[in-house]
Amino acid sequence: MHAFRRFPRSRTQMTLLLLSFSLLTSGCGLLSTSETRTGQLERVFHIRYVSSMKDCTIGDDFKLWIPVPHDDDHQVISNMKVRTPIEGTLSSESRFGNSMYYFEGKCSSAQMNFTIEYDVDRYAYSIDQSQVAKQTDDRSRDSMSQYLTPSSLCYVTPQVKREAELLTADKTTDLAKALAFFDFILDRMSYDQKHQGWGRGDISHACDVGKGNCTDFHTYFNALCLASGIPSRFQIGMWGKYESVVGEYQTGGYHCWAEFHVPGQGWIPVDISEADKDPQNAGRYFGTHSENRVTLSTGRDLTLVPRQAGPVLNYFVNPYLEINGRPSSNVSKKCFWNEIVESEFSSHLGLRLLQPIHETE
Repeated sequence: MHAFRRFPRSRTQMTLLLLSFSLLTSGCGLLSTSETRTGQLERVFHIRYVSSMKDCTIGDDFKLWIPVPHDDDHQVISNMKVRTPIEGTLSSESRFGNSMYYFEGKCSSAQMNFTIEYDVDRYAYSIDQSQVAKQTDDRSRDSMSQYLTPSSLCYVTPQVKREAELLTADKTTDLAKALAFFDFILDRMSYDQKHQGWGRGDISHACDVGKGNCTDFHTYFNALCLASGIPSRFQIGMWGKYESVVGEYQTGGYHCWAEFHVPGQGWIPVDISEADKDPQNAGRYFGTHSENRVTLSTGRDLTLVPRQAGPVLNYFVNPYLEINGRPSSNVSKKCFWNEIVESEFSSHLGLRLLQPIHETE
């Protein structure tokens, strides 16, 4: 496992100066770094996300939704460019704030490619456990109902309820309870994709089989939190290399992780499947998210904008396609990363566009 790379504080100060200068000289068309960023800027990526509709029948009606990342406390998205056969619309759903590009039209060729690219600034996401252990009253708990609601595949089974009660019997804080869940899942489950049923995030499968990928690990964690009344959320996105790489490379499918909420302290990150793959350093994955990730969406049982004709989505990390009003599997994606290295850093900060640039092919 490679150590997480930190930029020196002096560079962060330079970043803020450059951004302030560009805002003063370039007007409202720029995207500034939000004051809510929680840590130092760690890495900057240029990402090219290519969706391909294949085996299209010319003249068929299609609707295509493509997930795109949005700003949060740990990432800033800028310089978005869209190269597609037809114009699309960028929108967000109201429940979790997930963003997406939507395209609607008629198939004009057997294969249609939709390319969306953007820059992502990733900020440090690591908490001081001694500080968040000081749990306090928090009025924001009243707005956490969506993070205490079961989904079709993540819910409280009798087994999960018993396990949650046993694991938290002597725990007085949500931090201690969540750590007990983390250790329990790490001991009980193993990362294994060589069996049927993995990857759906089905709590029954996770409990019965004890194997799976990141989706299954964090479904188990979300279910235990749900059983204990601890708000938690499932997040999924793109996954780059731990180490810096010169030049563009293609990434794998996806990665997912979880967060739980401590009253008065906020969201705490966990990544149990990565801990399972790196047992010698497992502790670092409780309270820290590495910087080689980009969040695409939050939550389960998702409804898109505009609403899809098919059922709610289990999660949203891949493009979703409907042909003639019915869900279709004739769409795939490829994701390419290119890290903006130190020598290019200042020029990257000079112009950061807020509005996407659209080019119709």
